[in-house]
Amino acid sequence: MLRFIVSVSIATLLLALITWTGSQQGWWAMPTSWIEILVFILFISLVIYYKLDSLKTRQPEVFTQFYLLSIVLKMVGSLSLIFFIVWNDPTSAVGNVVILIISYLTLTFLEVFFLLKRSAT
Repeated sequence: MLRFIVSVSIATLLLALITWTGSQQGWWAMPTSWIEILVFILFISLVIYYKLDSLKTRQPEVFTQFYLLSIVLKMVGSLSLIFFIVWNDPTSAVGNVVILIISYLTLTFLEVFFLLKRSAT
């Protein structure tokens, strides 16, 4: 669990650093809600991983169904968040959506990697 927390925290900090550096260098405009997006995706990934990891040890027969449910809930939560962000500030919608998609894919990849790595050992 600690390795997962450290990995997703480092990935989130790298995403924040890349977002900030790119905007400072003039490569792209700074998304208006980039911090909220990164914190939301980080928090939801940590909660889902914790719940799935404990479920995998207690009830491995229902792990797949709950994993699929967690992906759906994460998508619905992310879509709800980005809907309200775009509704609030449509001028920087592209930047906010891009940071959401990249952070979602990165942290979901790490979540799957650690869940599969743990089950393989």
